[in-house]
Amino acid sequence: MYDFAYHRPATLDEAANLLRCLDDPLLMAGGQTMIPTLKQRLASPSNVIDLAQIPGLRDIRANKKIASIGAMTRHAEVAASP
Repeated sequence: MYDFAYHRPATLDEAANLLRCLDDPLLMAGGQTMIPTLKQRLASPSNVIDLAQIPGLRDIRANKKIASIGAMTRHAEVAASP
């Protein structure tokens, strides 16, 4: 794998700012695809932005009309949700 700078933003605003300001950023959600891609040297980002710790991206919210599932919500969390 190539060297890269690792960033773990705490908020969506911080992640958006990193995405705008950094050279050659790559967003990491779960890593199942990204890690093998890096190991095989198919990608060589200068900066990796890890989205795992940003609040709200794993929320499941519902009312009588709408269900909202955050982009980082795991399948098991959806299956276990009432």
